[in-house]
Amino acid sequence: MVRATGMAAGGLILLTLLAEPAGAAEKQFSCKGQVVQGESDPAAPQKAIDLNVTLGDKLSMKTGDGKMLAPRITSNNKVQLKFETEDFVGEYFHYTGELFLIYPSGELARLSCSHA
Repeated sequence: MVRATGMAAGGLILLTLLAEPAGAAEKQFSCKGQVVQGESDPAAPQKAIDLNVTLGDKLSMKTGDGKMLAPRITSNNKVQLKFETEDFVGEYFHYTGELFLIYPSGELARLSCSHA
């Protein structure tokens, strides 16, 4: 009996973790990071990036300096959300909370996101 209860609880936890991330109501994230590759001058200070992301029926982003971005979602599944803006292509990984921004200049930014 105890074993069955433990297995049921474990199954419930697993289902919670594996639930489709985009299937829920609007989610808000705070993402912080920096450019990790592609800077032309290694002596230059690393460029910090701060984004507030809202994921619901649509995706919206606000930069740390208040600029609103209107990303277009190109694909979304249980593992990854891909999107494009005028400035970069983004890939967000639902399970790890990592967000990568790929700029046309070749720069790559890595951000860590947490629920706001």
